[in-house]
Amino acid sequence: MSFQPRDYQNLFRMLGDPSLYQKYQIPSNTQPTHRQPTGFSPNFDVYETPNEYVLEGELPGLCDKSKVQIEFTDAQTLLVRGHIERSHEQDAQRRKSLKPTVEDEGEATKKELARTKEADKTKYWVSERNVGEFQRSFSFPGAVDLDLVKASLEHGILKIVVPKKVQAGSRKIEIS
Repeated sequence: MSFQPRDYQNLFRMLGDPSLYQKYQIPSNTQPTHRQPTGFSPNFDVYETPNEYVLEGELPGLCDKSKVQIEFTDAQTLLVRGHIERSHEQDAQRRKSLKPTVEDEGEATKKELARTKEADKTKYWVSERNVGEFQRSFSFPGAVDLDLVKASLEHGILKIVVPKKVQAGSRKIEIS
C-alpha cells in the first residue's frame, strides 16, 4: 500500500472503515498524486503594538537572506517573496561521515562507491515540506514609516518590524 500525504482514502482503509471514504465522497479509485514544488504561502503572525506592526513568518530551511525580497508596493502594502530550495547538503554530509574502519581498508573503495550509489537512489515516501517560490502581501490600516522598517531572519523565522508613522500633533495658532 502506498502512503501519500493527506491521502484520506488510505487513512480510512488503515482505520478499517472503508465506508468513511464513501461518506466523505472520496473516490475509491483515487490514484496517488506526486506533489511538485510549485509554490506556497508561508504562515505569518501579524500583531500591532502602540508604536508598530510586527510580522513574524515561518520560513524553515531558509538560511540565505538573499533568497528573500521585502518591498513596499505602495505606501501601505508590504510584499514578501522569495524562494526556498530543498537542500541535499545534509545527505552529502551524511555520506561523507560514513568512513570505513581500519578493518575495512581493503574494501573501502568498493563500500564508498556502493554507499554513494545507494544514496543517489533515494526515494521520498512523503514530501510535505514547503519548497519553491513563496509570496505574501500585507496591507496596513494606518500610515507607516517606510524609512524605519527593519527585518531579521533567525532560525527560519523572518521578523519584520514596521513602525507606525508619527502623526504631527495639532497646534493651536493664535491670531495676532
